[in-house]
Amino acid sequence: MAMLRYPLDPISEGLLKELVLKDLDENTFLLKVILDGKKLDSVGYGKGDGTDRVRYWKKVTVNPAAMSISVVDYVNDGEMGAWITDAKEEVVSTCSVNFLEDPVQIEFCLDKDGERLASPEHRDGMYPWTDAIVANIMSFKNAKVKVRPDAPSIKEKGLKSLVSEPMDEHVSYESFFAQLVTSSREALSSVPGNVMEESAGEMRFTNTSEGGEVSTNVVKFNESTGEFVVTFSSQGKVRSELHRVVHRSPLVMEGWDIDADGNRLSGMAKAKEVQKNINNMIDKANSWF
Repeated sequence: MAMLRYPLDPISEGLLKELVLKDLDENTFLLKVILDGKKLDSVGYGKGDGTDRVRYWKKVTVNPAAMSISVVDYVNDGEMGAWITDAKEEVVSTCSVNFLEDPVQIEFCLDKDGERLASPEHRDGMYPWTDAIVANIMSFKNAKVKVRPDAPSIKEKGLKSLVSEPMDEHVSYESFFAQLVTSSREALSSVPGNVMEESAGEMRFTNTSEGGEVSTNVVKFNESTGEFVVTFSSQGKVRSELHRVVHRSPLVMEGWDIDADGNRLSGMAKAKEVQKNINNMIDKANSWF
């Protein structure tokens, strides 16, 4: 239910223009997610004229007693929704999701134009949902440290940030900050075509496409202040910034992202992503390998 009410990943969250969530009654709600056309254009997934895209448009009805959920889609998930000029409140498909016991299973009953869809292709299309459901459950169950979205910023008073729980009992400041730098170095070095230059307090990764487009990731970090910033640019224009600050006492990490329009991003999808990263870094910082 949490996923259906907020189905955005960190990338689509950064492209979000509007999220409409309306409770029709205690068991039914309407969800509509609109992505910003100008932002889609800037990352190469738009029409080129600023047209917004309806990424999700669903009517969801829950039956708690039967452990089932009915989902009516007005745009096609498999096609990443529809341009706002094409989207209509007409049923594209319906799906009943049944949660079964003994053994625990999830059954998807997908129908389109009166036809039951259960091919291997449609089965494969459900894996992102089932994988995400299980992964989220396990991530929150096993997390040593949790992260709050849209929490009051410690670094910049009056603004919102992602803020972790205290980490003092799990890791030291020095080892955690070192792992933050190491994890970023490893992740960006693994991108095909990236060329790295490193100096004190800075890593620069440059990538030139076959078409000649140059993109860069510049990582700047300062262990004494706990500040860590990654700036992504393409063709000389800043596309996004990632800000992280590790505070010493109590030992917490806060963070936020800035998109190409200067919007500060610290929502639920990014909180889940950062929480997963923080716990991975704690584990690696305490590992001998």
